[in-house]
Amino acid sequence: MAEIKEMPKIALGAWAWGNDGTFGGNLTPETLRPVFDAAMKAGLNLWDTAYAYGMGTSEKVLGDFLATVPRDSYLISDKFTPQCADPTAENAVTALYEKSAELLGTDYMDFYWIHNPMDAPKWVKELISCEEREDWQDRPFKP
Repeated sequence: MAEIKEMPKIALGAWAWGNDGTFGGNLTPETLRPVFDAAMKAGLNLWDTAYAYGMGTSEKVLGDFLATVPRDSYLISDKFTPQCADPTAENAVTALYEKSAELLGTDYMDFYWIHNPMDAPKWVKELISCEEREDWQDRPFKP
C-alpha cells in the first residue's frame, strides 16, 4: 500500500472518465488533466475507478495521469464488476484485476471491491481464493 500518512476522507471517482456517453459528456484527457492536477495538489489522492467505466477507458486515462506522479503519493480503489468478467478465465476476479492493473500502469491496487451483488457468494469465494496463490504472496495487496 502507498505510504499515505492519513487515510483520505474523500475519494475522487473517475467513473465519468470512461467517456462512453453513459456517465456524461465528452470528457477528454485534455479536459481532465487539470482536474487531476488540482486534486493531487489539494491532497485528494484516493482515486476510484472500475473497468466497467468505459470498458477500461477510465482506468487507462487515470493510469496515464498517475504515471506522472510517484506511486507512494496516491491510493487506487478499483472494482471487480461481474458483468465485465471473462467467463472462460480460471479465476475471473484475478483476470479482471490483472487487466485493470495493466490499464492503470500499476502492479497493485490498494483497494479492490466487488462492484455489485450479482452472484456475490461466487465472487467472494474467488476473491478469497486469491490469498492462496503463491504468485500473489509478495504483492502489497492481494485481491
